[in-house]
Amino acid sequence: MIYLQLFWAFFKIGALGFGGGMAIIGMIYDTINPFVQMTATQYANIVAIAQVTPGPVAVNTATYVGYQCAGYFGAFIATLGVSVPAFIIIAVVASMVEKYKESVAVNGALAGIRPATVGLILAAAITIGEPAFFTKDTLGSGISALSGILPGNFDVLSLIMCVATIVLIRKFRVNTFLVLIIMGCIGAVLGV
Repeated sequence: MIYLQLFWAFFKIGALGFGGGMAIIGMIYDTINPFVQMTATQYANIVAIAQVTPGPVAVNTATYVGYQCAGYFGAFIATLGVSVPAFIIIAVVASMVEKYKESVAVNGALAGIRPATVGLILAAAITIGEPAFFTKDTLGSGISALSGILPGNFDVLSLIMCVATIVLIRKFRVNTFLVLIIMGCIGAVLGV
């Protein structure tokens, strides 16, 4: 029964999760709660692991959650569930792209989906951002308490690392994987 539930839950995510992996992070978190109880920090760790492993973040997250719920076969079922809708939808869309490429309604729908996708990504940022910046287990949680400006549980070092990541990727075009490795090493050193 758990396998059918896992497949159906991740099938819905795969079918309704427009905007890509990062855009559906919040949707995945809300969906997995009936299967496995985890804190926002634990989920943010899963997303971090999924981000540094090869493959789409939604598939990697589904695989990890499926494994946590029901072992290797659960991982397979959850991964299958999140992947199947993409194959079906892309096959249908690809066959219709040429036919409807000049449609005002289709172009309007796509224009409406783009800002909604940005909203989904921002919602995902909030979902995984809170445990990154506002927990007692962060890298520099004691620093902000000294400043008196920010809440005592706000991690200034995590914010600096976040901004540095954005600058390295956007301004200097450093490879994303390399930035993740660098930040992971910094976190390992500072977390000791």
